[in-house]
Amino acid sequence: MKKVMTLFVIISLLSGCFSSKEEKQQRFIQAIEQGNVQAVRDYMEKEKNINFTIKHETPLDVAMRTGQRDIAAQLLKAGGKSAVMPLPPLHFALASSIAQGDEENIEIVKQIVNEQTVREKDKENNTPLHIAAGSGNVDLVQLVCQYDVDINAVNKHGETPLLLAVQAGNVDVVRFLYERGANVEISNEAGETPLYKAVERNFIDVATYLLEKGADVNTKTNIGKTPLMVASEYGYDQLVALLLRYGADVHVKDDTDNTALSLAQYWKHETIIKQLKEKGAK
Repeated sequence: MKKVMTLFVIISLLSGCFSSKEEKQQRFIQAIEQGNVQAVRDYMEKEKNINFTIKHETPLDVAMRTGQRDIAAQLLKAGGKSAVMPLPPLHFALASSIAQGDEENIEIVKQIVNEQTVREKDKENNTPLHIAAGSGNVDLVQLVCQYDVDINAVNKHGETPLLLAVQAGNVDVVRFLYERGANVEISNEAGETPLYKAVERNFIDVATYLLEKGADVNTKTNIGKTPLMVASEYGYDQLVALLLRYGADVHVKDDTDNTALSLAQYWKHETIIKQLKEKGAK
């Protein structure tokens, strides 16, 4: 009988502990929702776990959802994580700023960017600079580049920040990265260089800038495709003219024996067919 009573007491005590813990967490969430900064600080000073989930949200998720940016910054500084976007703190802040596009989210980035956070990588080996560059937002890129970053860091797909910036199409970001040492010839896992991606997306100003900075006009992908081929295939006559002006080879064949001319002919791009023939394509 005594053992049964002892077990009952232990279970009751444990139940009380769990209940007390859950109540504290609920009050913490309420403090976040209400923007009660002091109550949030009090909890964080006493409790270690700030990454519990309630209804599939962590405290950080609640802070972001309810627009409590200062609290979100506090949580990120303390190692807060998101169940919605499980990323390192600076990656999360950058991604949130890009997704929501408001100045308050950029303020969060300013509060947590430092020598340590700029070097962290996500599961795809993206650095914060990859995220910022891929947004096409020059302000975010400049914030990250205040610190000593690897300007030519490569993620799991072989992409550099410059390659992602090119895909975003903002020539100001491309220029900023190049002036800080970005290599214009590093290709992704498919063998596509920044120039190839600029042409593929019909970003004339970006392609022009890269060519001015010495990008290889005849670079080939893993399947032998050149920028001139992709421009000819897609009907980008202005880019064809630009590439030809910089010495693009009209005779190159890809791995399936296509040339720029054969691709232009297949898609009936008459202006481009004429441009290529004027340069000796047959």
